[in-house]
Amino acid sequence: MADLSIDHGSSRELPLGRQLFADARFYQSLAPRSDGTTASLARTVLRNRGLWLLTFHRIAYFCMRHHGAGRRSGWSSRVLRSLVRGCGVVLCRSSFMDDCQIKGAAYLPNGGYLICGARSIGAGSLIHDRCTFGYAVARRSEGRPLIGSNVWIGPDCIIGGAVIIGDGATILPGSFLTCSVPPSAVVRGNPALIIRRNFDNSALRSSLAIIRDIAGGGP
Repeated sequence: MADLSIDHGSSRELPLGRQLFADARFYQSLAPRSDGTTASLARTVLRNRGLWLLTFHRIAYFCMRHHGAGRRSGWSSRVLRSLVRGCGVVLCRSSFMDDCQIKGAAYLPNGGYLICGARSIGAGSLIHDRCTFGYAVARRSEGRPLIGSNVWIGPDCIIGGAVIIGDGATILPGSFLTCSVPPSAVVRGNPALIIRRNFDNSALRSSLAIIRDIAGGGP
C-alpha cells in the first residue's frame, strides 16, 4: 500500500517578501513567451489574478501566524486579514481559509471561482478554475484535504473530507474526490477513480498552454 503521508514542515519557510518574489517567478516560468526579464516579471504580476490571490492569502496567513500579543497589533492584524480576504473575493472571485498553508511556490487560477478550505498545498502544485476544497458535508466529516507537492488539479474539481492527495498526483477536470490519492496517480470521474499509476505529470505542470489543451480535449 502506498505511503500517503506528507510532510510539509520539513523545509524552512521563506520570509514573506522572498516567498512573494518566488511566486512571481513561478508564474513567469509558466508564461508561454516569457523572456525572464524584469519587464516580463512586471507584466506577470499585473496580468495574473491568480498571483494576486496567492499574495492576498499569504498576507492573511502571515498575519494569522505572526500577529503580536498586544491589543493594538492584534486588532491591526485582524483588520488587514479582513481587507486581503475581501480583495480576494472582489478582485479574484475566490476565497481561502486563512489557516491553509501553501508551502512554496504554487499556481492558483486566473479565472477565479476557487473556494479553498484545504489544510495545506504543496510546492509546485497547479490548481485551475472553479475548484472547491473543504469539508465533506454529506459525510459529516470534519477533516479537510491535504494536497501534496507537484499536484495538478484541473478545472471543475471538488475535493472533500480528510483526504490526502499524494505528491505528483493528477486530478483530471470535473472530478469529485472524497478518498485519498496515492503519489503519481491519475484520477477522474464522479466519484473519482484511479485510472493510471506512476504517471509523470511534469509536462502538465510546465506550461499552461499544455494544461489548457488537456483540460479542453480530455486526457
